[in-house]
Amino acid sequence: MSQTSSRASTPGGYPKIPPIITNESDRVFLLDLNDYIEDEIRKVNSEEAEQRYIIYRNAFNKIIEYVTAYKPLLTAIKKEYEFTIDSIRKGQREADYLNGKLKAMASEPSTIRNYKKRADELEERISIIEKDNDKLQQQLQDLRSKRQRREELEREVAEPPKRELKKDRRLIPGLSLEEATDLNLLYKNLDILDRQLKDLNISFRTRYVPKSQKVDFKNKLDTKVNTRDQLLRQGLIYRAKRYRLKIAVEAAQAYNRFKPPHQTVGDAVTFAIAQATGLQVQEKDAAGQEQNQGEGEKRDGSPSAVATTSFEDDDPNKEKEAEMMLEYIEKFNELFEDGKYEEAAIHAANSPKGILRTSATLAKFRDVKVRLSHRSPLLAFCDAIMASVGAVGCKPAGELSTECVECALNENRLDLLSHWISQDRLMLSRQIGDLISGHCGCKVPCKCGCQALAQNVYTKLHLHHQAIICLLKQGRVHAGIEYAKHKSPFTKEMYVEVLRMCPSLQLMHALVAADDQGSRPLPVGVVILTVLENNSFDLVLPFIQELQNRTADDDPNTSLFHDAVLDDMETSTDEWDSLVKILQDQGYEETATNVLSTITVMSAMKTVLYKSLADDRPDSAATQG
Repeated sequence: MSQTSSRASTPGGYPKIPPIITNESDRVFLLDLNDYIEDEIRKVNSEEAEQRYIIYRNAFNKIIEYVTAYKPLLTAIKKEYEFTIDSIRKGQREADYLNGKLKAMASEPSTIRNYKKRADELEERISIIEKDNDKLQQQLQDLRSKRQRREELEREVAEPPKRELKKDRRLIPGLSLEEATDLNLLYKNLDILDRQLKDLNISFRTRYVPKSQKVDFKNKLDTKVNTRDQLLRQGLIYRAKRYRLKIAVEAAQAYNRFKPPHQTVGDAVTFAIAQATGLQVQEKDAAGQEQNQGEGEKRDGSPSAVATTSFEDDDPNKEKEAEMMLEYIEKFNELFEDGKYEEAAIHAANSPKGILRTSATLAKFRDVKVRLSHRSPLLAFCDAIMASVGAVGCKPAGELSTECVECALNENRLDLLSHWISQDRLMLSRQIGDLISGHCGCKVPCKCGCQALAQNVYTKLHLHHQAIICLLKQGRVHAGIEYAKHKSPFTKEMYVEVLRMCPSLQLMHALVAADDQGSRPLPVGVVILTVLENNSFDLVLPFIQELQNRTADDDPNTSLFHDAVLDDMETSTDEWDSLVKILQDQGYEETATNVLSTITVMSAMKTVLYKSLADDRPDSAATQG
């Protein structure tokens, strides 16, 4: 559509608008636009106003784009229409909202009425349920009472009928008619009879045993009597031997003092023993005669007779000591059975000759499952054992010491265990040190104190290797390395084992640090590969970065990592390549690149160094020739 060069004015003063269709192209455009509208309307639901609005709006936009002369007017018309349509839509939405609100307000009374009706229905249902529950409870109570009556009836049928005692119309024996009718006197007699009955019951429980035990006691007594007789016979034999040995020693001493010329030592000893044997026979015969005659006179106090009498007398102190020990054991059993475990533990710890300071007593306390206010009976016994070491004068045996340590560890009483070790009250062993060290569950460094206690034990036992491991687990790396240098020199295999057991960043730096002679405990490649066996990248990456950031003392331009790699003669090129590959696979590209550059430079330097050394050897050989 073309536009005229000049605009003519209408009679009203408005500009004259050119005609809409002026040529064939305008007619084609209108036909295409009509086809577009019909096609789009067929594709959508024609009953929906929103979709028809969109189609006609798009058609109107095409007309605006095509008719350039009418574009401002059509655009203004479109804008007004859209504003009007939006206002209509907004009014429709507000009308819908208000309509809904009006319906809600209109239905509010009916909703409240329905809620009240529902509440009444629920209250009625609750009352019905409560009535049903009361009815069921009553039925249950009736069933229980019927069952109880049935059981009582069955019990009455099962039990034999009791015989009714006839009332005794006679007077009470020992009481007159007046006394038998005195109520106060009868109450006093009743109290006396009750006390007598209680005493009889107590006596029956404590003083008497079943008659069947009499045979067992008699057999035990016969066994003990036979054992006693056998021991007495052995004692007599030993006394006779001792007496003969004493006579022989005295005869030999007399011979050495006088040394008769015509008699040897053997002759003197034989003569003395024969004479002493003859005197013993005469003394026995005389004693038998005196006993038959009933005389109470004593024989002469000859030296041989006095010696014989002194050897044959029994030692009463031993019998008293045995009785005291038996009483001590009975007292312990009494305290233990009464549940007085604290007193029983102290009693056992101070037993004479340590008869109760044994593993058997400890096992008895271990079987008790009752716990005291703040500790178990087993720990109370162990503490009493350790507290009595100074009074007894000897430490508990190795097995008992180990069990006491295990008990303290099970109850997490490290303070008590530390006191025992510091006061030297345990028979220390490697097993005790292993128990304390194994009880620690901390990561490096140890914070519970177990490794410090274990180190103290190992140091006292001169187990330097285990003591160094405890130092390293405490985080005292430099102290452990110095201890290893002076007390127990480590091999490289030992260092690798220690690094596997307790890896830490501080230990890794200490193992690759050079001493005054320039030697290192382990090559840097071995340290890194050993730590990577457990995939400890959190240790390897900081270790490599810190070495690369630190510079050597003699050359500020050279990092410690370069020096460590240059000194590493054990790690092969393949191992370094595998390390770089591992770092790349884990995503540490920058660290892998730095390590690869360092390895490449160091490999080139080593190659040049080896080549120069190889060139110098023929020159030196030619000079010597």
